[in-house]
Formats: sequence, structure tokens, C-alpha cells
Amino acid sequence: MQTLHYYLSFQQPTRHIFEVKLRIAKPDPQGQVLWMPNWIPGSYMIRDFSRHITQLSAQSAGQTLQVEKLAKNRWRCPPVMQDLEITYLVYAWDLSVRGAHFDLKHAYFNGTALFLAAQGLEASTHCLHIDRPEGVWAKSWQVGTSLPGLKVDEAGFGCYKAAHYADLIDHPVEVGRFQRLSFDAWGCPHVLIISGADRFNSERLTRDVQRICSAQIHFFGGTPPFSSYVFLLQVVDSGYGGLEHATSCSLLAARECLPGRDEPQEPGDAYTQLLGLISHEYFHAWNVKRLRPAVFEPYALEQEVHTPLLWLFEGVTSYYDDLFLLRSGCISRQHYERLLGQQITRYLRQPGWQWQSLVDASFDAWTKYYRQDENSVNVQTSYYVHGSLVALCLDLYLLQQSAQQQSLDRLMQSLWQTYGVSAVGIRRSDILQALATLQRGSEEFLEALVTQCQPLPLEELLTRQGMNYKVRVRESRSDMGGVPGSSAGLRVSLGGQWQARDGGLILTHIYYDSALERAGLCVGDIIVAIQGRRATEAACEAIMRASVVDEHVELHAFRRDELMVFEVILQESWMDTCYLTSSDEKPFDGRLRAWLGDQPTDM
Repeated sequence: MQTLHYYLSFQQPTRHIFEVKLRIAKPDPQGQVLWMPNWIPGSYMIRDFSRHITQLSAQSAGQTLQVEKLAKNRWRCPPVMQDLEITYLVYAWDLSVRGAHFDLKHAYFNGTALFLAAQGLEASTHCLHIDRPEGVWAKSWQVGTSLPGLKVDEAGFGCYKAAHYADLIDHPVEVGRFQRLSFDAWGCPHVLIISGADRFNSERLTRDVQRICSAQIHFFGGTPPFSSYVFLLQVVDSGYGGLEHATSCSLLAARECLPGRDEPQEPGDAYTQLLGLISHEYFHAWNVKRLRPAVFEPYALEQEVHTPLLWLFEGVTSYYDDLFLLRSGCISRQHYERLLGQQITRYLRQPGWQWQSLVDASFDAWTKYYRQDENSVNVQTSYYVHGSLVALCLDLYLLQQSAQQQSLDRLMQSLWQTYGVSAVGIRRSDILQALATLQRGSEEFLEALVTQCQPLPLEELLTRQGMNYKVRVRESRSDMGGVPGSSAGLRVSLGGQWQARDGGLILTHIYYDSALERAGLCVGDIIVAIQGRRATEAACEAIMRASVVDEHVELHAFRRDELMVFEVILQESWMDTCYLTSSDEKPFDGRLRAWLGDQPTDM
């Protein structure tokens, strides 16, 4: 079978242009068809990467060929008897973990955003040649990637080898000036590649990430499913995101998330968020990259691929990401209680679970979750947040029905051994069957949680396990929950969300049956005055604190260019802010440890 060769050069950094040459020794004699993915695995939205191709041409035997456009992401070259070379330019200005970005500071790309596939040759070996940039701006640049090098220099420029096209696009690449940190976990080499950061506590970061990786490898049996692993972290002024790959992951985080030289033993909120992101994407190396839905076997990258199981792959992963911070010894139990309380708070403040089930949320991710609008908060639920709390409920249910002998840990380990190790795609019925084998009746419990629009039994299950469950009203718009409140909580509510802007507060969301909705206000209205005072965040909050339920408040607002007056009857605030504390009663100590497993793993 032939080898396809891609040659990547850094053409115009100020215009953010990559040039790619694809050489095919034996093209299709009927005319070679080329196509580009429309989405990237792990991010379930059609992104139309081909729209960034700005120029495309083909040559063979020194002759320019006429290329026919077949579809938005498909081209066909005429039949030729000799080598075929396709040259195209790609615009790269997407600073995210999903696409491609290139300027004078660095370059980053996913293969889905850069590389055309040759139809019929996807199973062939693919080689990627990364040319060293010649500009002064690229002095001391290096290449960072998990793609195996075939012949590269000391900086990483040269030829890389992929087993097939799907392998080629599963290794993101960072090119530029970066820090490289290394460690082993269970004998497996890991590398942290960090771009955009200068001064931070690299020893602390390395130590904590090693702890997380070791704990997760131990969880899945002590043998990692890869021979090495690479974390690619882009540090920016503001931003957050991650995307999983089989032997690496891409991460985007704000500069403040990196640990400082004086980072306390109990990590701060920003650093904890980064560790949680790292834990989440690393867990995906097992859960979704290898243990994955049957409909992803293989990925159909030109069209939407619906599955009702994203609650399992994203929700369960979201449950374990913070839990492994505790189990690895990166955070204390009190810190974990705060994080879990904040996650429950997010769920309580997203009433869309009353309208959309988790299986529907999973299935409709392509058209709903990734395309949210002003009404989404009312009618959609998050398979990340809601899914993580279903995982919590199932974990506690299994523990309590089996005298603390069965758990979600056992389920995930069983699914991994049965479907992940053997790379057999999993179906919903497989999960239910595994649950029935583990603990009869638990499959019915799970089915109700993921198919019905009912409140989760969080208080009941947490209380039985030894965790005190409390809810209260929020104290301010910045109150994220997780900690006890005070007597200064906001007892009344308008029932909406807004953002400050010049001249007032623009309404971004209005909850169903809220005071704002009943008064006739709409999303997009700009509140300019409240009770005769100029509408600001501080003025609005002060009036809320001084008001009582059923009190009438006068609002002046612009709807487009029309000034309108509304009389709003204030409602009682929702008890939507949760905090948790471990019971200090001795009988619950064993139950809490059986669930939380907060004993550091030996490394």
C-alpha cells in the first residue's frame, strides 16, 4: 500500500496562512476525490473546516489540472497516470482547541482543520513533513506533538508518520517557543508542553499532574492504553477549553490558572480549575477515545453522528475529573465538597432538565447544546453538568444497594475491560446489561434518571452516604455556591440574567414564569432605570436587598428604539445554591471513604 505525503510550510504569519502540499504517487485512475472533515471528534458540531481553504490547485507531470468542486468539502481531480500534487492554502485564526491558529508568536493546528483526505486511500500510511520556518520571527521555534517522529531534528522539524488518515488527524501540533516538562506515571512517559507562559511553579504543576495521571492509570488497571502521552497547553489572557485525543490532549487556559511560586498547599480556584480540566481530558483517553459509542466505529466526519450516550462519555468524565483531584491528593475533602456543591448549584440554576431528558440532550448536542440561544436555559439540560450528577446518583445508589460493595468505579472498570480493551463499540443496552449483572435493579434506576425529566434524588442519596446537603438563596450574582451563606442573601428575584453595558443592563435570559416574563419584558430589552435610579449592577442588587416578595418595582427599558415602562412584581428567590459538609458521625466515616476513596495513590 502506498504512502501519502503532506508538506506543511508556514507561509504568511501576518495573514495567518499555512500552505499544504499533498503528494499521491498512485492516485485513483478514475479521478482522485479529496475531502475534508466537517467536524472534529470530541466537539459535536458541524464546523465546516473546508471554508478556511482559500486557494487550491493540482499538478501532475508539470501540468496544471482543472479541479472540480463536488461539495462544500469535496473536490475531484481529473485522471492522471503519474504522481498527483495538490497545493492549497489554509487560513488559521481560530485560537481554540478545535481548529488552527498561526501568527508571529506560534502555530497550532488539528489535522481536521488542515489536511485533505484522499478518498479510497484513507487506510494508507500518511507522512507529515513539517518544514522549519525561515523567518526571524521563528527563531528557536520547536515542534510539540504526540505524532511519532520518523526523521526529525533536535527541534522537532522533519517527517512524522501516521498509520492512516484517522491517526494523522488525532495528533494536534504546537509549533513555537514553549516549555517542556516531563514525568513518568506507572512507567509511562508523559510530557507537558506549555506555550504562552513564562513564570509559574513548574515543579508544582508537574507533581500534581503526575498524581492525577497515576491515580487514573491505577483506576483502569495499572496499564495505560498508550506508550506515551502529551499535554498541549496554550496559556492566554482569557479562555478555557479542552479536547481529547488518543495519546494527547489540547488545553486552553487563562494565565492566572497556572500555579504561582507561592501557590498554597490547597490550590486556589483558578489552579483547581486547570487541574480539573487536565483530569477531565486525561480520563477521556479511556472514556470516549477507546471506550466509545458503537456509532463512532469509525467516525463519519462529513456528517452528524448522533448518540444518546454523551451523558456517559462527558457526564461520567465530568463526575470523575474533580473526584480524581481528591483521590490523587491534589485537594482536600473539604475542597471537593465545595466543588461538588458548586456543580449541584449549576444544575439547580439550569431548569431546562424539566423539559429535556439526558438522552435527548445527548442526541441533540449537534443542533442544541453547541448552538444555544437565549431560551436554552429554560428548555435544555447539560449532559456535562446534569450527566455528572446522574453519575453521582448512580454511584451512591450502587454503594447503598450493595452494602458499599458495588459502585460506579466497578461499572466503569467492567465496561473498560469488556469494551474498551477490545475496542468494541458500546450501546445503551450494553450499559444496562452490565449494570444488571453488577446490581439487579440498578439498570431501572439509571433508565429513569436519563430518560425522565424529573428532579435528581441528590439530597436523599447524599444524606444516606454521610454528606449533609443544604440549599439556600444566592447572595449575589457572583455567588457560585459550595459554601454556607449569611443572612444577607437575595430573598427576592426578577428571574433573569443580564449584562452591564453603556446606558444600562441588557437582558440575556429570562426564566419561564419569572417576574420579568410576567411583566412582559423580553430578552434584548435594555433596562435603563429601576425605581427611578439609573440601572447598574450595584443599584439593582441594592434594591433587591431592600425589597420584599410581591413588592412592585418600576422598570424603564428600551426595546430596540422604543422606551417602555414595566411594573414588575418581585418573586421569592429560588433555593438554588447548594453546599455540602461531611457528617462527623462515626457510622458514616466508612461510607464516605467507600465513595470518595480519598487516599493518595502511591506513585
